[in-house]
Amino acid sequence: MIVGIYLAAGQSKRMGCAKLSLPLGNTTLGSCALETAVTSSLDQIIVITQENDSLSWLPPHFFSESYKQKWKQQSCTASLKGQAESIKCGLSLAQKMKAEAIMILLADQPFVTRQIIDQMILLFQEKEPPYIASCFHDVISPPVLFHSTLFPALFQLKGDEGARKMIKRNQHGLLIPVTDQRSLQDIDTPEQYLVFRSSF
Repeated sequence: MIVGIYLAAGQSKRMGCAKLSLPLGNTTLGSCALETAVTSSLDQIIVITQENDSLSWLPPHFFSESYKQKWKQQSCTASLKGQAESIKCGLSLAQKMKAEAIMILLADQPFVTRQIIDQMILLFQEKEPPYIASCFHDVISPPVLFHSTLFPALFQLKGDEGARKMIKRNQHGLLIPVTDQRSLQDIDTPEQYLVFRSSF
């Protein structure tokens, strides 16, 4: 089983508002990448949120029976301490689900494609490397897939440490170059949002 860990517990400090609810096309910023993940080859997606997140940023169809079979919410009480805590929160649940690998996905990365996700899964099934990461011009970015052999090391992350630190420590994984930088772009600021909203 390959489980997606969808990080949606950020504080949106640079945006200045709850960015996951911002409109993007006919949906919301926070739901775009989840739509992609749900329709991908991932077996299950764990959506990591802050406590008391009502998921109002998700359109109604995400709560239909067919969609709910593919994802579940997990609130993270320690999410304010940094991204590492959200990763570990999702990882704990993924281990209980007997995951052989996890894929870290960002809720503020709305242009990630199903092709990228499915290519990573296919490569993992063929070669089982310790990790597979996407990159643009050698700059590594989520999505990142980790083999279960790296789970203990992931549990050692602290604060805002993310997947890049793990990859720097381990040179035996695979990188998937992407040709469209936008597919890995995360939206952090009002200026970025305005630019990408106009082109969505």
